[in-house]
Amino acid sequence: MSVSKKQHVVDTATALFSQYGFHPVGVDWIIEASGVARMTMYRNFNGKEDLVKTVLRQRSEYLIGQLKARMDDKPSLDEKIISIFDWRGQWFCSTSFAGCLFGRAVAEFPEHSDIRGIALDYKRQLLGLVENEMARYHTPETAKTLATYLLMLLDGATVNAQAFGEHRFAGDACDAALMLLRFNVGKQIR
Repeated sequence: MSVSKKQHVVDTATALFSQYGFHPVGVDWIIEASGVARMTMYRNFNGKEDLVKTVLRQRSEYLIGQLKARMDDKPSLDEKIISIFDWRGQWFCSTSFAGCLFGRAVAEFPEHSDIRGIALDYKRQLLGLVENEMARYHTPETAKTLATYLLMLLDGATVNAQAFGEHRFAGDACDAALMLLRFNVGKQIR
C-alpha cells in the first residue's frame, strides 16, 4: 500500500469515526469506504485498535500545529483568544463537524489505556498550549486557572454546537472568555 493509500484509509477512518463513533464503525466499513483490500488493510494496521491510535495521533498533531500557527502571529492575548474560538467556530461551520473526536474516544474507551491515553494527551497538549500563552501575560497560577477555564468554554461550545447544530456557540464562548480575561486583569484567581 502506498503512503497515499495508507493516508486515504486513515482519512476515511477519521471521517467515519468522527461521524458515527469508534465502536459502530467496523473494519469492513472502513475497507469498503476506502476501497482497499482486506489484506492490504492488515498489512498496514494490526487491526482496528492500531488504526484508531493512528487516527488520533495524526489528528492531534494536525490540530495542535494548526492552532499554534493561528496564535503565533497574533500580537495580543485578546487576539490569541479570539483566534482559538474562531478556529473552533470555522470547524463548527464545516460539513465534517460531528463533535470532538478526542472526547468521543475518552467516552468510548474508558477502560482502554492506550486509546484513552492518546485522547487525553491531546487535551493536555491543548491545555498546555493555551496555558503557555496565558503565562506570557499572567502569573503561572493564574495562567493555569485561566487556561483550564478557557478549555472548559471551548469544550462546552463544541458540545452545544454538536447538540444544537449551531455554530454561534464558538462566538458566545469567546465572549465569555474575553469577559473572564477582563475580570481577571491584575487579579489572582486562586
